Parts: sequence; structure tokens; C-alpha cells
Amino acid sequence: MKIRVESISPTGISVTNGSADELSFLEVSEVKRTNFADGVKDDNLIISLSDICVSEIEIDSLTEIDFFVQINKPVIEMMFFVSSKSTFYLNDVKNPISIENNQHNIFYNPQDGYRSIWEAGKGQKVITITLYPDVFVKYLDAKLFRKFLKAIEQHKNAVLFNQNLTITPRMYVLLDEIVKNQHVHGARRLYIENCIYELMFLQIEQFSNLKKTNVTRIPNNLEKKIVEAKELIDTNLAAPYSILNLAKEVGINDYHLKKGFKELYNNTVYLYTTQKRMEKAKLLLLKQDLNVNEVAYMLGYNDATNFSAAFKKYYGYTPGKIIRNK
Repeated sequence: MKIRVESISPTGISVTNGSADELSFLEVSEVKRTNFADGVKDDNLIISLSDICVSEIEIDSLTEIDFFVQINKPVIEMMFFVSSKSTFYLNDVKNPISIENNQHNIFYNPQDGYRSIWEAGKGQKVITITLYPDVFVKYLDAKLFRKFLKAIEQHKNAVLFNQNLTITPRMYVLLDEIVKNQHVHGARRLYIENCIYELMFLQIEQFSNLKKTNVTRIPNNLEKKIVEAKELIDTNLAAPYSILNLAKEVGINDYHLKKGFKELYNNTVYLYTTQKRMEKAKLLLLKQDLNVNEVAYMLGYNDATNFSAAFKKYYGYTPGKIIRNK
């Protein structure tokens, strides 16, 4: 497969990635490239196998970027938006698809190409795993993913999940393992493949669990209270509520809050609060000129040690690593 990426506006970025057909099955090729356009710095790490391509893209841009992506064969793209936002325009999908920071989804792309528009910003990062459809579709439930499988049969662009899902801590660890993996000989390919298959499993399992959760809807009046609780969490990350105080604030008991929150968001109140605090911390570290102590203070931690421990537990690496790699 050959994946050609060109910037329409601003012009100047032209990159060809993809699997390396000339490699033997066990070989792994790694290439690092930096591209510049008007107000744009584009760092690429491309890991190529004979039938799989992993790309880690990091972009600093003073302006919005309009990319056109052309692939010479039908492919599946597992996309993980670590710290960026992009909008996709696909020929066979009626409405544009926007993916936010800390979200993932899976695309099927035939050979007709698509546009992807990135917002301006510093420290934007996306990891994409590209592979052939026959490797992927055999693991999909024919009933649950009927529309996606039909689109592949008809060679039409499609998105696997009808809503973007949150990148979990385990997914972050696996993505980091793929990019940093330095095993030698055949062990490197084996390790990368194992990580990709686990990511695939986690993505499909996450969506399947969400579908099961949505079968039974909670009462509208309780749902409104739980949505209000979520908004309070989102706006008070530096001084997070306890379960009891949050329940009291929205006027329900803690049992209904915990049960309803899990049903509505497929997450516990505690884990959701941790997720939002860690996401905020990562964005601050990437996009602001702040040290670990300052970020810890901004998110309500008493000391940087506790913050660093929580951050490492969530992402698999310390906040200091982000600062060193900026």
C-alpha cells in the first residue's frame, strides 16, 4: 500500500507512506521525517511492515491545514487522536466527521482519497495504524457491524463506530509500546502485531459494551441530573467533587448517581474524573510553557509527586517525558 499525503492549504507538504512490499515478512523499517510549509512543522515517524503501516504524526501549525490523502489500495485505518482535532470529508459519508483530542475511530477507505482538515495548534499528535481489510473484517460481528461490512463490499468510505470513543489508559500504553518498540529481528514484528491486535480488541469491545449499555435507557429526569453532574466534573477539575457532594449538588443519592453515570457514559464517576484531569494535564504540558509543579497545582494536586504518580499510572510514562520531548 502507498499512502500519499499532500497539503492543499498551505501548500508545501508532500509525503508518501505505507507498507513496504519489498520487505520480508519479519522485517520492520522505520523512517523519521520533518516537513515544513508556511507556518507548519510536520514531524513523521513511519514504521513499515510488509503489510502494515504505523504513522505517528506530530504537527505545530500557526494556521489550519487542509490535507488530501490518497491511498492506492483499499485499507482500514485505526486512528488515535492523542492531542489534536481533525475533520474528515469522505465521498460516501453525507456529513463531515470530526474527531477530537483523546478520541479514536476506525475508517474504511477505498482508493478514491479523502480530505482531512487540522486545526491550528502546537503539539498536535495522531497515531494511525493502516492495514488491509481482510486482516480486520474477519473479527467483526456481522450483525453489530452490518453497515460497515456492507460499505466494504460496495467499496464505499465508512466509519466503524457511529460515535467516536475515548482512548483508554491501556490503549495509550499499547500505542507507546508500538512506537518505542526496539525488539530485534522477528520479535519486533511479532510484538507490534500483538499490540495492534490488542488495540483492535479493545476498540471493538469498548463499542460493543457501549451498545449493550444503551439498550436500557434511564429515565429522562435522572438522565438530566447525571448530565448536570458530568458538566460539574468537567468544570471543576482543579477541585473535584466527592461522590457524595456531587450527588447532593445535583439532587440525587449517590447510588443513583453511580449507577446512572455508568449506564449513560460507560464509565465510573471516579474514572471519568481521573480521565478528564489527565487529559487536561497532558494538554497543558504539550501546549503551554509550564513545568510539572505548575500543572500539578493547576489541577488541584498537593504536590508534584502525587500528580506524577497519577499521570504515569494513567498514561504509562511520566509528565516529565512530555516536557523533555517538546
